[in-house]
Amino acid sequence: MIHEISYALVPFFFSMATGFGAGRLARGSLPLSAINTMLVDYALPFALFLYTAKIQRSSLNSHLALILLLVAVMLIPYFFSLALSRFCFRVASSNAAVRAVTIGMPNFAAIGLPLLHSVYGEASDVTVALAITTASVVMSPAGLILLERANTGDNKEAPSNLLVKALITTFLKPIVIAPILGVLVSLSGWQLPGLMVQSLNIIGSTTAGLALFSTGLILASQPFKLDKEVWIGVALSNVVQPLIALALVTMFALPKPIAGQAILLSAIPCGSFGILFGLTYDVQDTPSGTTLVASSVLSIISLTGTIFLLNYL
Repeated sequence: MIHEISYALVPFFFSMATGFGAGRLARGSLPLSAINTMLVDYALPFALFLYTAKIQRSSLNSHLALILLLVAVMLIPYFFSLALSRFCFRVASSNAAVRAVTIGMPNFAAIGLPLLHSVYGEASDVTVALAITTASVVMSPAGLILLERANTGDNKEAPSNLLVKALITTFLKPIVIAPILGVLVSLSGWQLPGLMVQSLNIIGSTTAGLALFSTGLILASQPFKLDKEVWIGVALSNVVQPLIALALVTMFALPKPIAGQAILLSAIPCGSFGILFGLTYDVQDTPSGTTLVASSVLSIISLTGTIFLLNYL
């Protein structure tokens, strides 16, 4: 058991630590935005397109329950965090949106692929691709609507217009377009030419390492100040989300492989998309950065415990 957990977790924590060390040594001189652009606009979309294009039509139906489960796993902590920030801690709606997306949207893109691949093998690639797509389609508008509204001033624009803007922004992102195109290829029954697969895979295969290294760089650039709201955010991300997943897979009696993958995906620590969304609107939120760092560090414990417990479910 210790051998399996070590092989599942040590490689990607090592990659994140390498990125963190590089970020600290470089002291901000590394081109983080360029690395993130390479990851989010090229490497990850290529990989997601290849994964989803290979899905068998029959598997799409079996993954529908997983998609609905992940939506619930993300939105419940998102709305709880949003309400907490607005009504208990009295922060601005833009900062509350950044914190809620940071907590609600696990780091599927960076950690999901290498983690589930090491635990469940290549069969989990489709699960992770669908998880990343679901997170992008659901959580991106959830954050962008509030950020756009705060940017233009409350009540100056109809919520329906903000929703349309957020949806257009979301569905124009390569990270969303690529897997949707892949699903369409899968539904059509068309087999991708080998030359196309090989060409896209050259860049797509860099996704796991690049994502983990980029996460380390982002962690190194974040301010750190622990407070009560940060601890609540870490608890929501590292503890509550996998517990919600466990309750739902039990309630809906999902097949064991899909159930295990859903729970492990839900145990993945906070992602950086909320912080990145905020930066595009000049919103820098220290609690979000601290939550990201603390959640990532403490995931050594939570992910280890989750993998250990999955062997007994």
